[in-house]
This record gives sequence, C-alpha cells and structure tokens, in this order.
Amino acid sequence: MAENTEVRQLWHDALSGRISRRDVMRRGLALGLSAPVLAALAQESVRGALADRQMIFTVYQWQFDLHPTWTTVMKENNVQVDIAPVAGFSLDRFVAEAQKQESTWDAYTGVTPFLEMIALAESGTIEPWDPYLPAGAADDLIPATRTEGTYKNQLYVFPLLLDVIVQGWNAEIIQKAGLDPETAPKNWDEYLANAQKVKDSGAAPYGCIFDFHDWRSLIPITHSISTDVYTQEGLFRYTSDAAVQAIEIMKKMVDVSTKDLLQEGTTDGGVNNTPDEQIYSAQQAGYYIKYQNAHLRFAATWPDPSQNRLGPLPVQEGGAGGTVFWDTGAVLFKYGQNKQAAAQFLMTLSKDDRIWEESIAGNAETGIPAVGQLPILQSKWAEWAANPPDWLTANPWAVQVKDGLAKASAIAPSILAAQQFTVARPEWVKYLNGEEADAKTALQKAQDAVAAEYKKQTGKDATY
Repeated sequence: MAENTEVRQLWHDALSGRISRRDVMRRGLALGLSAPVLAALAQESVRGALADRQMIFTVYQWQFDLHPTWTTVMKENNVQVDIAPVAGFSLDRFVAEAQKQESTWDAYTGVTPFLEMIALAESGTIEPWDPYLPAGAADDLIPATRTEGTYKNQLYVFPLLLDVIVQGWNAEIIQKAGLDPETAPKNWDEYLANAQKVKDSGAAPYGCIFDFHDWRSLIPITHSISTDVYTQEGLFRYTSDAAVQAIEIMKKMVDVSTKDLLQEGTTDGGVNNTPDEQIYSAQQAGYYIKYQNAHLRFAATWPDPSQNRLGPLPVQEGGAGGTVFWDTGAVLFKYGQNKQAAAQFLMTLSKDDRIWEESIAGNAETGIPAVGQLPILQSKWAEWAANPPDWLTANPWAVQVKDGLAKASAIAPSILAAQQFTVARPEWVKYLNGEEADAKTALQKAQDAVAAEYKKQTGKDATY
C-alpha cells in the first residue's frame, strides 16, 4: 500500500477537481486503492465537491465589452471573473506564477494560438484540455479551429470566438464613387483601382484602409498570394516572394489612404483602438481590410449601418486566394484547481444561443451592436442549418464568413509568440512610410531582426 501522504494527495486532487476521472483511476490503481473506492472517488458528483475555491476565469476586458451576455452566463454558472493582467499579449504574470507551481486562475480566455500557445505550453504554464473535456467535445470543433489550437498532438487552446480577415466596404461611399456597391473587388488590381476612384471622386477622403499589425494585414494579404511562407519553426518568411508582393500592395494602399494607419493603437499595448477603426467609424474610407468584427462594430456608429458590406479578400491573379483566421480561445492553467469544471463550462459557454444571437445580430433593446465573432462547434452550425433562427437568417454574412474558412489558414505558431512581430514591424513599416525605398530591403531587415531574436531566445539559428 502506498504511503498515506500519497493517498491523501490523490483524495485532495480529486475532491478539489484538479484531476480528471481518468487520472483518478490511473493514480488510484497505482496506489493500490480498491475498485469500490476508486469508483466512488471518480464519480462526477464527488470530484470537485471540495474545491478549494470558486472557479476563476481571467478574461480580456474587450470580451465583456463586446459580449455582455458572457457576464450573465458566468454568473449563472458561479464563475468568478478577473480582468486579465496583460498588455500587448504579455504572459509574464502567468509564467511567473507557474514557476512557483501556483495559479490565481483556472483558465484564461484571451489566447490567440499563433501568438501565445507555444510559449505558454513550453514554459509549463498551461496543460492540454484533452483529459478534461466531455467525450466527443474535441471532435465537435470545426476541424480548422481544432488544428489551430493543437500542439504536439494535444489541444492546448479551446477555440471560442472565430474571426476571419475579410474585405468590407461602405456601400454608400462606393456608390457615390460610381462603383457597384454590391460587388467586391475580385483581385488586388481591381481593389486598388476602385480605391483610387473613391479618393479621386471625392466620395471619401481615403480609398481604403487597413490595420498595420502583421497578422491583420501583411500576413493575410500574403496568404492571398501563397500560404507556403513559414519556416519549420513557425516563423514568417518576410523575404518570401509572396510577402514582397503583399507589402508592395500595401504601399499602394497607403498611397490612396493616410500614413496615420502606421501608428499603434491606444489600448492593450497598442494592438487595439487603432486608427483604421476610427476612420471607418467616421465614414472616411471606402474599403477596409480587417477581421469581420471590426467592420460590424465600427459601422454600427453610422446613420445607416446597413450600408456595411463584407466579402472575401481579393485574390492575386494566380495566387492561393487564402486569408487568415484565428480564434480567441481558452487555456487551462497547469496549477489551477477546477480543471474538470472549467472544461465543462467551456461547453456551456460555446452552446449558449444568447451569446451568438447577441454577437451576430446585436441587441437593439440594450444598444449592443453586432460584433460578428462566430461559434466553433459543428453541432451548433448543424442545428442552425436544420432550423435557422430568424436572427441568423437576417444576417446571411455570418454563414458566408464561416464558410470562408475553406480558404483561410491559421498563422503558424512559434516560440517567439508576439515578439516575432514586435521586432519585425519597425523594419518593414519603413517601406510603407517612405524611409526605405526598396521593399525587399525593408523585409530583409525585418527577417534579420526576427532571426536575431530567435537566436537570443533559443540559442539556435532559424531555418530560413
């Protein structure tokens, strides 16, 4: 028989909800516990019964701002919420706690896999969801989103809020410019020509706008040309032919727009409340490249929000026709306590139609605009296809954006997380603001900066 301290630890871990039923059985058998004792200890009604604390999620403030019903669902399920102690995707607080084998929280809902997943996993800060999810839950995820959140064959990021980079436009402005307001430009030449016509006609001060953060513009436009643009370490190949073409397209976009686009935002370490959002809200631009929730949120301030349109990214002739998608998802802290309960709650959150109606259709009574972030459960989309709710039928763009996943790719994750883009952007943006005349030179300097950072952090050379 094992030492009493080991048995007591097993009981504590099980009753506090720290371990899955599978781990209760595995550890109990190894400790020589009898079958009746194990069966009782492994019951769902027993595990977690003596949890050390209420379940605690840490959440980005913007998630509550955009999805107020999250607050209701969390209160209904007795989930305590703390606003995440992060800025600019900083992981410092989470990693520091894990190094002391502790965690203030059970789960964090603000992870974008390509930015933070590997760093959190490799630092031992998070662990996979697989042992704790209900049977079949992982199989219910839209396959692309499951792949996105998987590392070393395990699901580290449970997807929650789906975004796809698209083009949108102000139909009223486009019509004033003498263009078809119901037809999206099919390729980048047409897009640029239309943007030039918007500006030249005086229909709006700017022909087109974008968000200059790598993952919101340079990389999606690159994907429209080619998706074969990553090293084996997951680093973006800034000097690839597709990236060079993409930044040259962006330079032409700046020429019919404003260099103000090349400034950081004013919140969340510069990544949010960016200049493009204010420009679109003020109806000063015809076309707009960003994820669909930006178009919907900032068109909500227009006198007539129904003038907002969405379509797939233009396709470079002969190009891949891709784009970028990502999910803002949840991770499970290794030293959290209520792991099984946290996994169960994610399913509750994902299935609640109140959240998705508010996201897709908004709520006129409470003044909440549609934000357009979409669910990721296949069963939810199948349910709606069989019996479409009125609010979904009234917003067909939602299904169109979800179907756009067929040509969308996730950005490859890397150990550098957001730091890859932080060190690269000051170099390549010099081509857009006119400091550097040659696109390839600017991109080479960006890639060199990433390679140096990778060497600094890993002691290895990147395989460009």
